[in-house]
Amino acid sequence: GWVGINENIIMNERITSSVAKMNEYYLNNADFDHRRFTMCHEIGHGLGLPHTDENPYNTNLGDCLDYTDDPESNVLPGDVNMAKLRGMYLTTTKRRILRKDGTIVETTHLMRR
Repeated sequence: GWVGINENIIMNERITSSVAKMNEYYLNNADFDHRRFTMCHEIGHGLGLPHTDENPYNTNLGDCLDYTDDPESNVLPGDVNMAKLRGMYLTTTKRRILRKDGTIVETTHLMRR
């Protein structure tokens, strides 16, 4: 059986609906870290994130999209997941401002795609 599952509806290359389901049959007696890992993992899929690794027996990568049998260090999204989300949903724009003293200030802004 499945511990968690996510069902996405995709239209025009965009996720229009996502339902994350947790299977209480398996999670009812699971410890807090395992429940947290499963929820983070399935919500990550709901946002469009792929697995970062599918081997549950190797060293944990420290993110919740990494399959693991020992979820203690994989209960949150990792830097790799956040970078992927920024690439999927945000774009950067640079803005340069010329100050009265002649210096140029450049700022980078993240904006929704």
